Amino acid sequence: MIIMLYLIGLGLGSEKSLTMEGLEAAKKCECYFESYTSKYDSFELLEKLVGKKIAVLKRGDAEEGSQKILDSAKRKDVAVFVIGDPLAATTHADLVIEAKKQKIQIRIIHNASIFSAVAECGLQLYKFGRAATIPYTKQAESVKDALEGNRKLGLHTLLLLDLDAEKDRYMNVEEALEILLEKKLISEKEKLIAAHISGNSQIFYDIPEELVKKKIGTPSVLIVPGKLHFVEKEFLELI
Repeated sequence: MIIMLYLIGLGLGSEKSLTMEGLEAAKKCECYFESYTSKYDSFELLEKLVGKKIAVLKRGDAEEGSQKILDSAKRKDVAVFVIGDPLAATTHADLVIEAKKQKIQIRIIHNASIFSAVAECGLQLYKFGRAATIPYTKQAESVKDALEGNRKLGLHTLLLLDLDAEKDRYMNVEEALEILLEKKLISEKEKLIAAHISGNSQIFYDIPEELVKKKIGTPSVLIVPGKLHFVEKEFLELI
């Protein structure tokens, strides 16, 4: 019998977004939940679905918690639940690397992530360039670099908004637009996409002045469109 470490994606919706493959794996595992890279409102329902208690890993537990997971995975099947897709965030690559170094068998069970789900906004995925995160610190160099590079190539820019899940703090669209305008990274007349992608998505396409009036759930993203294909234009006109 092969002992396995599973990284299981939860997707972008509720506990119902968990795949059958992920559920079947989790039912035979000691389970952990990584809580610090996004927002998840269905934790208790997830425990009920899986039929067992799930240990929560916080950001401060990252190094110690990872080693605890690896130690357990040497003796029994272990599952780590990750919001979105397990490897969409670089955070979990380290766990995969360490597992491989320690000769632990690992299996990734994929799910939807924001990097694929943004297609719901009507933009073609292959036309997205480098993504960036707008930080609370307002240190926007990485955002500037991404926007400048993508604009030169006519590519769309996905901007993630900063968060501190443990403090239940999520940057909203108004805060993000204020930073972009303050840093002169967008213009007041530039039409952007603001979106909350989930089981009940909210998507808006407008200038900043109008976007701040919308009540958009968190976590949210902004998209700065590049050169639009006629199909993309038609899609955006219907939002």
